[in-house]
Amino acid sequence: MNNKAMIYRPTIEYNYKNKKDRNKEEAISLKEWIKEFVTDIVIFFLGILVFVLSIANAYNTYLLIKLKVEKVSLLKENQALKREYQFLTSRDVVLRKAKTLGLYPPQKEDILRLE
Repeated sequence: MNNKAMIYRPTIEYNYKNKKDRNKEEAISLKEWIKEFVTDIVIFFLGILVFVLSIANAYNTYLLIKLKVEKVSLLKENQALKREYQFLTSRDVVLRKAKTLGLYPPQKEDILRLE
């Protein structure tokens, strides 16, 4: 080594053994089996959780859009009803209806006495 630095060069090697590739004769320790089982269960439940949360988010979005559409339709109906009310209570319409019913506007001499 005579004052020479040793350069470390990492290799890009990855040894992956698929569970299915193992020999059936190869014994797996109980600890390793439990680790794999727990990992698989956690991944499974996380997948289900993501699925359920995405469905819930989609349903809430659907409800929000449905309520917005209903709000717009109710606002339009409210405006139409306001216009109809203003028309029916306008002075001209009231006077015409009063004349057909034989009513006349009150005079100064008209006194109502409530007892």
